[in-house]
Amino acid sequence: MTTSPAYAAPPDALERLTVRRYLLAMVAQGVWWSGYLLFPFVLAKSLAAPDWVVTLSAVMETSGMLLALYWGQLMDRGGRRRWLLRGGLGGRLVLVSALEVSSAYGFLALLAVVYFFAAMFYPAQNGILQANIGPTRRGSVFGRGALVQHLTAAATSLLLGRLLDGDPERFRLVYPVVGAVGFLYPLILARLPRPDHDVTPDPGGIFTVPRLPLGPVARRRLGRALVTPFLEAIETFRVDPHFRWYEANFMIYGVAYMMLIPVLPLFFIHELHLSYQEISSARVLIASVGVALFGPLMGRLMDRYHPVRLCTISFAIVSLYPGALYVGARWMGGLDPAWTAYLAFGFYALGMAGINVTWNVGSISFAPPGRGGYYQGIHVAMVGVRGALGPVIGFLLLRWAGYREVFLTAAVVFLAASLSSRALGRKLGGEKT
Repeated sequence: MTTSPAYAAPPDALERLTVRRYLLAMVAQGVWWSGYLLFPFVLAKSLAAPDWVVTLSAVMETSGMLLALYWGQLMDRGGRRRWLLRGGLGGRLVLVSALEVSSAYGFLALLAVVYFFAAMFYPAQNGILQANIGPTRRGSVFGRGALVQHLTAAATSLLLGRLLDGDPERFRLVYPVVGAVGFLYPLILARLPRPDHDVTPDPGGIFTVPRLPLGPVARRRLGRALVTPFLEAIETFRVDPHFRWYEANFMIYGVAYMMLIPVLPLFFIHELHLSYQEISSARVLIASVGVALFGPLMGRLMDRYHPVRLCTISFAIVSLYPGALYVGARWMGGLDPAWTAYLAFGFYALGMAGINVTWNVGSISFAPPGRGGYYQGIHVAMVGVRGALGPVIGFLLLRWAGYREVFLTAAVVFLAASLSSRALGRKLGGEKT
Protein backbone atom coordinates (compact mmCIF):
# COMPACT_ATOMS: atom_id res chain seq x y z
CA MET A 1 0.00 0.00 0.00
CA THR A 2 1.24 3.47 -0.77
CA THR A 3 1.00 6.25 1.74
CA SER A 4 -0.54 9.61 0.99
CA PRO A 5 1.76 12.38 -0.16
CA ALA A 6 2.88 15.18 2.08
CA TYR A 7 1.21 18.52 1.45
CA ALA A 8 2.97 21.76 2.24
CA ALA A 9 0.26 24.21 1.18
CA PRO A 10 -1.27 26.57 3.76
CA PRO A 11 -3.92 25.01 6.00
CA ASP A 12 -6.76 26.92 4.31
CA ALA A 13 -5.85 25.42 0.94
CA LEU A 14 -5.62 21.96 2.48
CA GLU A 15 -9.03 22.38 4.09
CA ARG A 16 -10.63 23.41 0.81
CA LEU A 17 -9.10 20.44 -0.99
CA THR A 18 -10.17 18.08 1.80
CA VAL A 19 -13.75 19.39 1.76
CA ARG A 20 -14.06 19.00 -2.02
CA ARG A 21 -12.79 15.43 -1.97
CA TYR A 22 -14.75 14.56 1.16
CA LEU A 23 -18.02 15.67 -0.45
CA LEU A 24 -17.14 13.64 -3.55
CA ALA A 25 -16.47 10.64 -1.30
CA MET A 26 -19.89 11.11 0.30
CA VAL A 27 -21.52 10.64 -3.10
CA ALA A 28 -19.94 7.18 -3.21
CA GLN A 29 -20.97 6.65 0.41
CA GLY A 30 -24.57 7.50 -0.50
CA VAL A 31 -24.62 4.85 -3.23
CA TRP A 32 -23.20 2.34 -0.76
CA TRP A 33 -25.74 3.32 1.90
CA SER A 34 -28.70 2.77 -0.42
CA GLY A 35 -27.61 -0.83 -0.95
CA TYR A 36 -26.48 -1.37 2.64
CA LEU A 37 -29.94 -0.58 4.03
CA LEU A 38 -31.49 -3.23 1.77
CA PHE A 39 -29.33 -6.13 3.00
CA PRO A 40 -31.96 -7.64 5.35
CA PHE A 41 -34.72 -7.15 2.78
CA VAL A 42 -32.70 -9.02 0.14
CA LEU A 43 -32.22 -11.84 2.64
CA ALA A 44 -35.94 -12.05 3.35
CA LYS A 45 -37.37 -11.31 -0.11
CA SER A 46 -34.89 -12.49 -2.76
CA LEU A 47 -33.42 -15.41 -0.81
CA ALA A 48 -36.44 -16.38 1.36
CA ALA A 49 -34.22 -16.54 4.44
CA PRO A 50 -35.69 -17.98 7.65
CA ASP A 51 -36.65 -15.39 10.24
CA TRP A 52 -33.75 -16.35 12.50
CA VAL A 53 -31.27 -15.69 9.69
CA VAL A 54 -32.63 -12.17 9.21
CA THR A 55 -32.37 -11.64 12.98
CA LEU A 56 -28.81 -12.98 13.07
CA SER A 57 -27.80 -10.57 10.32
CA ALA A 58 -29.17 -7.69 12.42
CA VAL A 59 -27.23 -8.87 15.48
CA MET A 60 -24.02 -9.12 13.44
CA GLU A 61 -24.46 -5.61 12.07
CA THR A 62 -25.24 -3.83 15.31
CA SER A 63 -22.99 -5.74 17.71
CA GLY A 64 -20.13 -5.28 15.26
CA MET A 65 -19.89 -1.69 16.47
CA LEU A 66 -18.05 -3.05 19.51
CA LEU A 67 -15.07 -3.61 17.23
CA ALA A 68 -14.63 0.17 17.08
CA LEU A 69 -12.88 -0.20 20.44
CA TYR A 70 -10.09 -2.18 18.81
CA TRP A 71 -9.92 -0.87 15.24
CA GLY A 72 -8.69 2.46 16.57
CA GLN A 73 -5.77 0.82 18.32
CA LEU A 74 -4.74 -1.13 15.22
CA MET A 75 -4.91 2.01 13.10
CA ASP A 76 -2.75 3.90 15.58
CA ARG A 77 0.01 1.38 14.99
CA GLY A 78 -0.21 1.16 11.21
CA GLY A 79 -1.79 4.39 9.99
CA ARG A 80 -5.43 5.17 9.41
CA ARG A 81 -5.06 5.54 5.65
CA ARG A 82 -3.70 2.05 5.11
CA TRP A 83 -6.44 0.60 7.29
CA LEU A 84 -9.07 2.49 5.32
CA LEU A 85 -7.90 0.76 2.15
CA ARG A 86 -7.83 -2.62 3.86
CA GLY A 87 -11.32 -2.06 5.21
CA GLY A 88 -12.52 -1.00 1.77
CA LEU A 89 -11.13 -4.15 0.21
CA GLY A 90 -12.45 -6.47 2.91
CA GLY A 91 -15.72 -4.71 3.68
CA ARG A 92 -16.86 -3.32 0.33
CA LEU A 93 -15.12 -4.77 -2.71
CA VAL A 94 -15.83 -8.18 -1.19
CA LEU A 95 -19.39 -7.74 -2.49
CA VAL A 96 -18.08 -8.81 -5.89
CA SER A 97 -18.54 -12.28 -4.36
CA ALA A 98 -22.31 -11.74 -4.52
CA LEU A 99 -22.05 -13.03 -8.09
CA GLU A 100 -21.53 -16.51 -6.62
CA VAL A 101 -24.15 -16.39 -3.84
CA SER A 102 -26.73 -19.14 -4.23
CA SER A 103 -28.42 -19.25 -0.82
CA ALA A 104 -29.39 -17.14 2.17
CA TYR A 105 -26.58 -18.71 4.18
CA GLY A 106 -23.99 -17.75 1.58
CA PHE A 107 -25.24 -14.16 1.61
CA LEU A 108 -25.20 -14.17 5.43
CA ALA A 109 -21.55 -15.25 5.37
CA LEU A 110 -20.78 -12.42 2.96
CA LEU A 111 -22.54 -9.93 5.24
CA ALA A 112 -20.49 -11.19 8.19
CA VAL A 113 -17.35 -10.01 6.38
CA VAL A 114 -18.93 -6.65 5.50
CA TYR A 115 -20.10 -6.03 9.07
CA PHE A 116 -16.72 -7.08 10.50
CA PHE A 117 -15.04 -4.15 8.75
CA ALA A 118 -17.94 -1.66 9.02
CA ALA A 119 -16.93 -0.12 12.36
CA MET A 120 -13.42 0.61 11.07
CA PHE A 121 -14.49 3.61 9.02
CA TYR A 122 -15.65 5.77 11.95
CA PRO A 123 -12.30 6.27 13.74
CA ALA A 124 -10.37 6.35 10.46
CA GLN A 125 -12.54 9.03 8.87
CA ASN A 126 -12.69 11.14 12.02
CA GLY A 127 -8.93 11.01 12.51
CA ILE A 128 -8.21 12.17 8.96
CA LEU A 129 -10.79 14.96 9.02
CA GLN A 130 -9.56 16.11 12.42
CA ALA A 131 -6.04 16.48 11.04
CA ASN A 132 -7.12 18.27 7.85
CA ILE A 133 -10.05 20.49 8.92
CA GLY A 134 -10.05 23.15 11.63
CA PRO A 135 -12.32 22.69 14.65
CA THR A 136 -14.53 25.64 13.72
CA ARG A 137 -15.54 24.08 10.39
CA ARG A 138 -15.83 20.38 11.17
CA GLY A 139 -19.50 20.55 12.13
CA SER A 140 -20.41 22.42 8.97
CA VAL A 141 -18.45 20.01 6.79
CA PHE A 142 -20.08 17.03 8.52
CA GLY A 143 -23.53 18.50 7.88
CA ARG A 144 -22.82 19.10 4.20
CA GLY A 145 -21.41 15.61 3.84
CA ALA A 146 -24.48 14.07 5.47
CA LEU A 147 -26.72 16.06 3.11
CA VAL A 148 -24.82 14.80 0.05
CA GLN A 149 -24.87 11.21 1.33
CA HIS A 150 -28.59 11.11 2.09
CA LEU A 151 -29.68 12.81 -1.14
CA THR A 152 -27.50 10.44 -3.17
CA ALA A 153 -28.89 7.46 -1.29
CA ALA A 154 -32.43 8.66 -1.91
CA ALA A 155 -31.88 8.98 -5.66
CA THR A 156 -30.05 5.65 -5.92
CA SER A 157 -32.76 3.84 -3.98
CA LEU A 158 -35.27 4.52 -6.75
CA LEU A 159 -33.02 2.79 -9.28
CA LEU A 160 -32.28 -0.15 -6.98
CA GLY A 161 -35.95 -0.68 -6.23
CA ARG A 162 -36.84 -0.74 -9.92
CA LEU A 163 -34.01 -3.14 -10.77
CA LEU A 164 -34.84 -5.59 -7.99
CA ASP A 165 -38.57 -5.50 -8.71
CA GLY A 166 -37.81 -6.39 -12.33
CA ASP A 167 -35.92 -9.46 -11.13
CA PRO A 168 -35.22 -10.14 -7.42
CA GLU A 169 -32.24 -12.26 -8.48
CA ARG A 170 -30.50 -9.15 -9.80
CA PHE A 171 -29.04 -8.50 -6.37
CA ARG A 172 -26.14 -10.68 -7.58
CA LEU A 173 -25.39 -8.06 -10.23
CA VAL A 174 -26.38 -4.99 -8.21
CA TYR A 175 -24.21 -5.56 -5.16
CA PRO A 176 -20.86 -5.94 -6.95
CA VAL A 177 -21.50 -2.49 -8.46
CA VAL A 178 -22.60 -1.06 -5.10
CA GLY A 179 -19.47 -2.51 -3.47
CA ALA A 180 -17.16 -1.09 -6.15
CA VAL A 181 -18.69 2.39 -5.90
CA GLY A 182 -18.67 2.15 -2.10
CA PHE A 183 -14.96 1.36 -2.19
CA LEU A 184 -14.33 4.81 -3.67
CA TYR A 185 -15.28 6.33 -0.30
CA PRO A 186 -12.33 4.90 1.70
CA LEU A 187 -10.08 5.18 -1.36
CA ILE A 188 -10.68 8.95 -1.68
CA LEU A 189 -10.24 9.50 2.06
CA ALA A 190 -7.07 7.40 2.12
CA ARG A 191 -5.57 9.49 -0.70
CA LEU A 192 -6.25 12.82 0.98
CA PRO A 193 -3.02 14.79 1.43
CA ARG A 194 -1.51 14.82 4.89
CA PRO A 195 -0.66 18.16 6.56
CA ASP A 196 3.08 18.80 6.40
CA HIS A 197 3.25 18.88 10.20
CA ASP A 198 1.45 15.54 10.50
CA VAL A 199 4.32 13.14 9.90
CA THR A 200 3.59 10.53 12.58
CA PRO A 201 0.83 7.92 12.63
CA ASP A 202 -2.49 9.43 13.65
CA PRO A 203 -2.27 9.73 17.44
CA GLY A 204 -4.67 9.27 20.26
CA GLY A 205 -6.77 6.15 20.06
CA ILE A 206 -10.04 6.37 21.91
CA PHE A 207 -8.93 3.81 24.46
CA THR A 208 -5.59 2.65 25.75
CA VAL A 209 -5.18 -1.06 25.14
CA PRO A 210 -1.99 -2.67 26.49
CA ARG A 211 0.36 -3.62 23.67
CA LEU A 212 1.12 -7.31 23.50
CA PRO A 213 4.78 -8.37 23.34
CA LEU A 214 6.10 -10.29 20.37
CA GLY A 215 6.37 -14.02 20.75
CA PRO A 216 3.89 -16.48 22.27
CA VAL A 217 0.62 -14.90 23.29
CA ALA A 218 0.14 -14.71 27.04
CA ARG A 219 -3.48 -15.42 27.82
CA ARG A 220 -3.60 -13.06 30.79
CA ARG A 221 -2.14 -10.18 28.78
CA LEU A 222 -4.52 -10.89 25.94
CA GLY A 223 -7.43 -10.92 28.38
CA ARG A 224 -6.37 -7.56 29.80
CA ALA A 225 -6.08 -6.14 26.30
CA LEU A 226 -9.63 -7.23 25.52
CA VAL A 227 -11.30 -6.01 28.71
CA THR A 228 -9.37 -2.78 29.36
CA PRO A 229 -11.55 -0.62 27.05
CA PHE A 230 -14.68 -1.74 28.87
CA LEU A 231 -13.16 -1.21 32.31
CA GLU A 232 -12.15 2.33 31.35
CA ALA A 233 -15.67 3.02 30.07
CA ILE A 234 -17.17 1.78 33.35
CA GLU A 235 -14.83 4.05 35.30
CA THR A 236 -15.88 7.02 33.17
CA PHE A 237 -19.53 6.28 33.90
CA ARG A 238 -18.71 6.07 37.62
CA VAL A 239 -17.08 9.50 37.81
CA ASP A 240 -19.51 11.26 35.43
CA PRO A 241 -23.09 10.44 36.47
CA HIS A 242 -24.67 12.90 34.01
CA PHE A 243 -22.94 11.25 31.06
CA ARG A 244 -23.93 7.86 32.47
CA TRP A 245 -27.57 8.96 32.55
CA TYR A 246 -27.31 10.37 29.03
CA GLU A 247 -25.94 7.05 27.77
CA ALA A 248 -28.62 5.16 29.70
CA ASN A 249 -31.26 7.15 27.81
CA PHE A 250 -29.63 6.24 24.52
CA MET A 251 -29.47 2.63 25.66
CA ILE A 252 -33.23 2.62 26.32
CA TYR A 253 -33.93 4.27 22.97
CA GLY A 254 -31.44 1.98 21.22
CA VAL A 255 -32.99 -1.24 22.48
CA ALA A 256 -36.33 -0.20 20.98
CA TYR A 257 -34.65 0.81 17.73
CA MET A 258 -32.75 -2.49 17.50
CA MET A 259 -35.89 -4.49 18.29
CA LEU A 260 -37.40 -3.30 15.03
CA ILE A 261 -34.42 -4.04 12.76
CA PRO A 262 -35.10 -7.78 12.21
CA VAL A 263 -38.89 -7.44 12.50
CA LEU A 264 -39.32 -4.72 9.88
CA PRO A 265 -38.19 -6.76 6.81
CA LEU A 266 -40.43 -9.64 7.87
CA PHE A 267 -43.43 -7.36 8.36
CA PHE A 268 -42.94 -5.50 5.08
CA ILE A 269 -42.51 -8.68 3.05
CA HIS A 270 -44.71 -11.31 4.72
CA GLU A 271 -47.55 -9.10 5.98
CA LEU A 272 -47.65 -5.94 3.85
CA HIS A 273 -46.30 -7.70 0.72
CA LEU A 274 -44.41 -4.60 -0.40
CA SER A 275 -42.39 -4.45 -3.59
CA TYR A 276 -38.72 -3.49 -3.61
CA GLN A 277 -39.71 -0.10 -5.04
CA GLU A 278 -42.06 0.52 -2.11
CA ILE A 279 -39.50 -0.73 0.41
CA SER A 280 -36.77 1.49 -1.07
CA SER A 281 -39.10 4.48 -1.17
CA ALA A 282 -39.94 4.09 2.52
CA ARG A 283 -36.67 2.83 4.03
CA VAL A 284 -34.23 4.87 1.95
CA LEU A 285 -35.97 7.65 -0.01
CA ILE A 286 -38.32 9.06 2.65
CA ALA A 287 -35.95 8.37 5.53
CA SER A 288 -32.88 9.83 3.79
CA VAL A 289 -34.56 12.92 2.37
CA GLY A 290 -36.27 13.60 5.68
CA VAL A 291 -33.07 13.34 7.70
CA ALA A 292 -31.24 15.49 5.14
CA LEU A 293 -33.90 18.22 5.11
CA PHE A 294 -34.58 18.35 8.85
CA GLY A 295 -30.96 17.81 9.91
CA PRO A 296 -29.82 21.47 9.68
CA LEU A 297 -32.86 22.61 11.68
CA MET A 298 -32.16 20.03 14.37
CA GLY A 299 -28.53 21.12 14.47
CA ARG A 300 -29.58 24.71 15.14
CA LEU A 301 -31.98 23.54 17.85
CA MET A 302 -29.18 21.63 19.55
CA ASP A 303 -26.90 24.68 19.36
CA ARG A 304 -29.62 26.84 20.90
CA TYR A 305 -30.67 24.35 23.55
CA HIS A 306 -28.91 21.36 25.12
CA PRO A 307 -28.59 17.94 23.37
CA VAL A 308 -30.61 16.42 26.21
CA ARG A 309 -33.61 18.61 25.38
CA LEU A 310 -33.37 17.69 21.70
CA CYS A 311 -33.21 14.01 22.70
CA THR A 312 -36.38 14.43 24.76
CA ILE A 313 -38.28 15.75 21.75
CA SER A 314 -36.74 13.37 19.20
CA PHE A 315 -37.29 10.21 21.26
CA ALA A 316 -40.96 11.18 21.64
CA ILE A 317 -41.38 11.84 17.91
CA VAL A 318 -39.71 8.59 16.87
CA SER A 319 -42.21 6.66 19.02
CA LEU A 320 -44.75 7.49 16.29
CA TYR A 321 -42.69 5.36 13.88
CA PRO A 322 -43.62 2.00 15.50
CA GLY A 323 -46.94 3.58 16.43
CA ALA A 324 -47.84 3.93 12.75
CA LEU A 325 -46.69 0.36 12.11
CA TYR A 326 -48.94 -0.80 14.97
CA VAL A 327 -51.92 0.94 13.36
CA GLY A 328 -51.07 -0.71 10.05
CA ALA A 329 -50.85 -4.14 11.69
CA ARG A 330 -54.02 -3.59 13.71
CA TRP A 331 -56.18 -2.53 10.77
CA MET A 332 -54.44 -4.44 8.01
CA GLY A 333 -57.36 -4.53 5.61
CA GLY A 334 -58.43 -0.90 5.93
CA LEU A 335 -55.15 0.86 5.15
CA ASP A 336 -52.99 0.89 2.04
CA PRO A 337 -49.90 -1.19 2.95
CA ALA A 338 -47.43 1.08 1.16
CA TRP A 339 -48.81 4.20 2.82
CA THR A 340 -48.45 2.52 6.21
CA ALA A 341 -44.73 2.19 5.49
CA TYR A 342 -44.47 5.73 4.09
CA LEU A 343 -46.22 7.27 7.11
CA ALA A 344 -44.08 5.28 9.55
CA PHE A 345 -40.85 6.39 7.91
CA GLY A 346 -42.08 9.96 7.71
CA PHE A 347 -42.21 9.97 11.52
CA TYR A 348 -38.91 8.08 11.56
CA ALA A 349 -37.22 10.76 9.43
CA LEU A 350 -38.44 13.61 11.63
CA GLY A 351 -37.35 11.92 14.85
CA MET A 352 -34.07 10.54 13.53
CA ALA A 353 -33.04 13.94 12.16
CA GLY A 354 -32.65 15.10 15.75
CA ILE A 355 -31.27 11.82 17.04
CA ASN A 356 -28.66 11.77 14.26
CA VAL A 357 -27.31 15.14 15.41
CA THR A 358 -27.24 14.26 19.11
CA TRP A 359 -25.79 10.80 18.42
CA ASN A 360 -22.86 12.24 16.49
CA VAL A 361 -21.93 15.25 18.62
CA GLY A 362 -24.11 15.27 21.75
CA SER A 363 -21.65 13.39 23.97
CA ILE A 364 -19.13 16.22 23.55
CA SER A 365 -21.37 18.41 25.72
CA PHE A 366 -20.51 16.23 28.72
CA ALA A 367 -16.80 15.77 28.00
CA PRO A 368 -14.06 17.69 29.83
CA PRO A 369 -11.75 19.75 27.59
CA GLY A 370 -9.71 17.51 25.32
CA ARG A 371 -11.81 14.42 26.06
CA GLY A 372 -14.48 14.72 23.37
CA GLY A 373 -13.10 11.91 21.24
CA TYR A 374 -12.86 9.59 24.23
CA TYR A 375 -16.47 10.22 25.24
CA GLN A 376 -17.70 9.74 21.68
CA GLY A 377 -15.76 6.48 21.53
CA ILE A 378 -17.66 5.16 24.53
CA HIS A 379 -20.89 6.39 22.95
CA VAL A 380 -20.22 4.48 19.72
CA ALA A 381 -19.22 1.31 21.56
CA MET A 382 -22.51 1.26 23.48
CA VAL A 383 -24.27 0.70 20.15
CA GLY A 384 -22.65 -2.72 20.04
CA VAL A 385 -23.90 -3.55 23.53
CA ARG A 386 -27.54 -2.79 22.76
CA GLY A 387 -27.08 -4.23 19.28
CA ALA A 388 -26.44 -7.64 20.81
CA LEU A 389 -29.68 -7.43 22.82
CA GLY A 390 -32.31 -5.50 20.86
CA PRO A 391 -32.67 -7.68 17.74
CA VAL A 392 -32.95 -10.84 19.84
CA ILE A 393 -35.61 -9.24 22.06
CA GLY A 394 -37.58 -8.16 18.99
CA PHE A 395 -37.37 -11.60 17.40
CA LEU A 396 -38.41 -13.43 20.57
CA LEU A 397 -41.30 -11.04 21.19
CA LEU A 398 -42.44 -11.57 17.60
CA ARG A 399 -42.38 -15.34 18.09
CA TRP A 400 -44.14 -15.26 21.46
CA ALA A 401 -46.71 -12.55 20.72
CA GLY A 402 -46.83 -10.95 17.27
CA TYR A 403 -46.08 -7.90 15.16
CA ARG A 404 -48.50 -5.60 16.98
CA GLU A 405 -46.94 -6.41 20.33
CA VAL A 406 -43.44 -5.68 19.01
CA PHE A 407 -44.50 -2.30 17.62
CA LEU A 408 -46.44 -1.33 20.74
CA THR A 409 -43.55 -2.33 23.01
CA ALA A 410 -41.06 -0.35 20.92
CA ALA A 411 -43.27 2.76 21.03
CA VAL A 412 -43.56 2.53 24.83
CA VAL A 413 -39.79 2.09 25.22
CA PHE A 414 -39.13 5.12 23.00
CA LEU A 415 -41.45 7.16 25.21
CA ALA A 416 -39.66 5.87 28.32
CA ALA A 417 -36.37 7.13 26.87
CA SER A 418 -37.99 10.53 26.25
CA LEU A 419 -39.30 10.77 29.81
CA SER A 420 -35.93 9.77 31.26
CA SER A 421 -34.21 12.35 29.06
CA ARG A 422 -36.68 14.98 30.26
CA ALA A 423 -35.80 14.12 33.86
CA LEU A 424 -32.08 14.47 33.08
CA GLY A 425 -32.73 17.83 31.45
CA ARG A 426 -34.52 19.06 34.56
CA LYS A 427 -31.66 17.90 36.77
CA LEU A 428 -29.08 19.63 34.60
CA GLY A 429 -31.19 22.80 34.53
CA GLY A 430 -31.65 22.73 38.29
CA GLU A 431 -27.93 22.40 38.94
CA LYS A 432 -27.15 25.40 36.72
CA THR A 433 -29.54 27.71 38.56
